[in-house]
Amino acid sequence: MSLFKRKGDLTAGTYEGEKVPGPTKWVFSTAGLFRDALYALVSGFLMTYIMYSGVLSSNTAEYNQQIGVITFLFVIFLIWDGINDPLFGIILEKCHFKSGKFRPWILIGGILNSIVVALLFCVRPTGWAFVAFWAVFYFLWDAVFTLNDIGYWSMLPSLTSDEKERNRITTLMSIFISIGSFSMYALCSVLPNAGNYTTIYTWIAIPACVLFGISQIVIFFVCKEKKRDPVQDEVSQKTKFRDLFTILKINKPLRISVIGIFLYYIGSGLMIGIGTTYFYLIYGYGGEKGGLVALIFTVMYVLGTLISQLVFTSLSKKFSKQQLLTGSCILAVVAYAAFFLVGVPIFGSEPLAYSSSGSGLAFALGGTMFLNYIPAFCFFFAEGIFYLVLLMMMQNSIEYNEWKYGERKEAVAFSWRPLDAKFSSAIQKGVIYVSLMVTGLYASVTSNISAAEQEMAATISAHPDQAGSAQETAKGTIDALIDGIQSWQKVVLGACMVGSVIVCILAAYFVVHFGYDLSEAKYAEIVKELDVRRQKDAEDEKSKAEAIDPSAQ
Repeated sequence: MSLFKRKGDLTAGTYEGEKVPGPTKWVFSTAGLFRDALYALVSGFLMTYIMYSGVLSSNTAEYNQQIGVITFLFVIFLIWDGINDPLFGIILEKCHFKSGKFRPWILIGGILNSIVVALLFCVRPTGWAFVAFWAVFYFLWDAVFTLNDIGYWSMLPSLTSDEKERNRITTLMSIFISIGSFSMYALCSVLPNAGNYTTIYTWIAIPACVLFGISQIVIFFVCKEKKRDPVQDEVSQKTKFRDLFTILKINKPLRISVIGIFLYYIGSGLMIGIGTTYFYLIYGYGGEKGGLVALIFTVMYVLGTLISQLVFTSLSKKFSKQQLLTGSCILAVVAYAAFFLVGVPIFGSEPLAYSSSGSGLAFALGGTMFLNYIPAFCFFFAEGIFYLVLLMMMQNSIEYNEWKYGERKEAVAFSWRPLDAKFSSAIQKGVIYVSLMVTGLYASVTSNISAAEQEMAATISAHPDQAGSAQETAKGTIDALIDGIQSWQKVVLGACMVGSVIVCILAAYFVVHFGYDLSEAKYAEIVKELDVRRQKDAEDEKSKAEAIDPSAQ
């Protein structure tokens, strides 16, 4: 049904054929930079911001309780996700605006998301008041981001069925997504230091929210959607909630790719999610030591990911998806094992990758620190290939569904991808929480860092002239806390981080390698047969129109 009653259409309209118009291809892809930068801020650093900015209680017992409640609430939000993402996928499938099937939702979700994220990082009650505030607005963020996310990702497979063209767009989009994520990880790794946690995230969040909102407005007014097949439009409008589970049950390629992406998301997100905290605890708090190491680690992430995306199209011409999956899995596991050996202090009080220089780049690049960055580049490169293979497999399952069951239902199928992302994010938070609890780091370190930040902020607020001495006092307290961490705590934390990643990547590989059976040759046959069907459907529609109105000939 059409919900948009306006006669005119201010947007760019539609196109026909498998060739995606240049402005659509570039605007759609570049918008991924701003989308994922803002998503990285929330998913990667909201918990870090909560832990260290002093918004929780300065009392250690209350701090631990508040962290526990926040972690528990992620499970509650997971249940909400279980309803929210699929339900909206059904709504999107059934309700088509005159201005498009996907773009209106991208626009609405983008604007609302910008507002909610700005509030999350700019409004600061403290203690239990913050926990309540965070719960309400994180819940809202999850809802409004879903509007945008499902619209955006569901639009991707609808742009074209040509596998080469789809490869190019997916790769281009992934490049900009990587740049956006890297930019945010870089900012949040280096800029926060003792003394500025309470303000720096405001200055990061506001421009990120503005740029994200603008990019989604540009998608709405510039990008074209592919002209819809009338038969598929009719099918979409009959979509029911049970179709979400039916499509997963009957469509094996979709089911396997959904499981594989879910496992991949858990593993890949753990290195980023726990990485900043890990480097703070191993190498020193703030942007001059641990944060700078995390930044260079992030540079390895963007280099490895970008290069993997740049060579993916060439590699996909020489190797099958299954061959690429196998090769990237082996490289990732070997690289993670190497990182564990050099980046975790298992042979002494310090890891093999270490520097005795003071601070800054001299520290982060000095000594044997390079031993951290070589395996990091390798496993990020491997994960880039691994993920693109999984994403292409998921997209190809759309044509498979249309070929076998006569229904595309992109929004229904792709509503499983954000559900994968959010479900995996909740599990990541649980793994991080358990890792820090079993090592005793919540009670002995992070809670006390938060208390030092809170005390310093209160002192500066009451006596601005004492800002310098308050910052020095906080820095001394935090450095003493970091120095007091025992080697076994670092080893267990590193084992939890790296071990969890390896298990998840191996599990994703075995599920997809032995379960996904839609080969390149079979997909090509499916696309050819679908072209014949669509042509016949168009001819039938034309014949019906001529029978009703002979002047239409």
